[in-house]
Amino acid sequence: MTAGFTYEELREMLDGYYFTDISLIRPIIDFEIDPTHLSKKEGNCFISISNKRWNEVHRRNTNWKDGNDKILQFYQNCDLIITEEPIQQLKNDVPQLIVKDSYKVMKLLAQAGREKMQNPVIGITGSVGKSSTRLMFEHLLQDDHSIVATRGNHNTQTGVPLYGAKLCQNPDVGILEISLNALNNRGNQSLTIRPNICIVTSIGEAHLSTLHSLETVAQFKARIFDGLEANGLAIINKDILPKAFQILLKRAAKRTGRIKTYSLKSDAADLYLKKIVHSKYKSTIVFHYKNKDYQFDMQMPSEGSIVNSLGAFLCLAEMGFEVDALLSKMFHFQSLDRVMELKQLTTSDNRNIDIIDDSHNAAIPSMMNAIETFKAKQSFYRGNKILILGQVADLGDQSSRLHEGLIPHVLSSGADFVFGHGHYMRKVIQKLPAHMVGGWFDNALNLSKHVPFYCTDDSLIVLKGSVSGSDFRKISHLLPLQIKRSKQALKDFSPNSIAEVLQPMWGAAGHDLKSKQEIFSIGYPSSQSIEGIAPVLLLMILLKKGIQFHEVTYLKNWPTNNGESIGNKPFETGEKFSHRELVEELIQTQHPSAIFELVNIYCGSRGSAMEEILKASQSLKITPAATLNLSGRYRVKEQQAFNLHDLFIVGEQLFEFQSYLPTLFVIDGSEVKGIVLGNVRYSCIAFVGNIMICMIGMRSRNKLLHLLSQSLHNLKSNPILQRDETVEK
Repeated sequence: MTAGFTYEELREMLDGYYFTDISLIRPIIDFEIDPTHLSKKEGNCFISISNKRWNEVHRRNTNWKDGNDKILQFYQNCDLIITEEPIQQLKNDVPQLIVKDSYKVMKLLAQAGREKMQNPVIGITGSVGKSSTRLMFEHLLQDDHSIVATRGNHNTQTGVPLYGAKLCQNPDVGILEISLNALNNRGNQSLTIRPNICIVTSIGEAHLSTLHSLETVAQFKARIFDGLEANGLAIINKDILPKAFQILLKRAAKRTGRIKTYSLKSDAADLYLKKIVHSKYKSTIVFHYKNKDYQFDMQMPSEGSIVNSLGAFLCLAEMGFEVDALLSKMFHFQSLDRVMELKQLTTSDNRNIDIIDDSHNAAIPSMMNAIETFKAKQSFYRGNKILILGQVADLGDQSSRLHEGLIPHVLSSGADFVFGHGHYMRKVIQKLPAHMVGGWFDNALNLSKHVPFYCTDDSLIVLKGSVSGSDFRKISHLLPLQIKRSKQALKDFSPNSIAEVLQPMWGAAGHDLKSKQEIFSIGYPSSQSIEGIAPVLLLMILLKKGIQFHEVTYLKNWPTNNGESIGNKPFETGEKFSHRELVEELIQTQHPSAIFELVNIYCGSRGSAMEEILKASQSLKITPAATLNLSGRYRVKEQQAFNLHDLFIVGEQLFEFQSYLPTLFVIDGSEVKGIVLGNVRYSCIAFVGNIMICMIGMRSRNKLLHLLSQSLHNLKSNPILQRDETVEK
């Protein structure tokens, strides 16, 4: 059978007509819906899908750009355009086949392409492992065989038919990923491409936000076998949990008696792992198949990539390939970027640091695999061993439970320090012993700035987390940059030591709130605190609610009850405080017990108070990390940060409440009112008349007040300001 389609075949098959007369006779052998993927070769066809058609298919408005517009810059790279509306600009440049529905033609092309494919088609599905397994097949076969294989994430309702159409080339082998999206109720695309071989790599928690149980995930994944050619080959990972495995097994048995399994754990599988021998930069894998042991090496493999390699070798062996001839190729296998990618870095002071970047994406099983890889490799490093874990996306209402299930794996990993990122990693970090915690962060940049200080020479870092739902993906780029710039590792991780390297300099700025202008800036304007600003937002929230200053309360049994108030009262359970005294404590010392008592009275609970603070923070668009705890105090398990700009934004809102603030000092008869924040470094927002001064990063309260006084004296001597009467006496 001739590879590809003639122009006449396409016209008849798609029930269309040509916009102009056709003179070309060479066949069409490749199809794309994104013109940037068109290569300069003969036989390319661009399928033009309009925004209207795309939105109709996906049942929502999208940013899809009309194909007729996109192709205008790339038309030289195609021999045919399939479109619903003729492109007048290209009338004399490219043949155009006009059809009723350019989206539906992909399925027709896939079905016809499959008819022209006389060689094996492998369909791969699984919660994790699809792409890795597909790439292994490509790597092992590409030297001697022609291949059509899924590119990128083209494993959906759209991508599978598109790559099914490419099978018209009749390559030696077709390797197509089929995601759950392509097996769902909108249509089973396995029925379209009819694989000769179906592989299920895993059933995991990746889809629980919509499917709610592993058994339901298995039922959808099992649909891949519905398209399996009669008496084809079904390959299933035997390490899949028993209930899910049985669902897959029963569905496969309806189509074929050729069902084979592979396993890391069970010698009852047709092909199974016998042992792994790790060294620093490679691992040796030994597996057993048909009464024979086989051995190969891989660079920096995870358990996931090892089990995927077993599935690939089982498939190739069952297809009749000589496995011994392929084994040595696995050492040079490279998966996707940021899949167990080794990055070898050197700091400015010559510390050598290895990052194993596995941040391409994450599911709970692959998180465990990454931690197990870390555990296996960390013994080969003399320096600190560091885990950086981001949250796993798409877990629905089971997110908290599944994330907390990682804790035993982290505890037994041998990590010296663990850094967490993202909402669901917060509780994981909170439940780890303090000596293991590097910190929890809600943004990639702050995390990336902290980590290098924990890296001694010959340190290992493993980076793992989902790329969606946060900015975790940025760490892959930011962390290497920070490591290369790093000039020292810390030996002491006390708050003062951290502040010494992360906030070595102070900064200050003055603003005329009447004219909305900055009137001076001194020090280091980019200085960033390692503490928080929540107490100021809380103060404004409480004042808006209306504080009953003369009411009294008896201090509850807060875990922070210690020390004395500014009025020399002990913070002890049952001690009597007026609401005014508690507010004064909030303003002047930010004592946690005073704060907890106030929010209990006026907000109902600490959780409710934090919700109000976060809402205010988001409304003001200040740094998200500025408000992670009520007291604003430095906590290693909740790494906070705010800057001068944050102080300015909050200060603008605080201005109307300055009458409630204490007088810091008097200058030329004018009261300077304000609030001083911090325990590790001191910051303030101060007002005199229409002038607001914000300061950050001072080493003592006295130095802060001295600089504030000096700054105001300088302003007083400014003739322009005197003339504008901005500083009122």
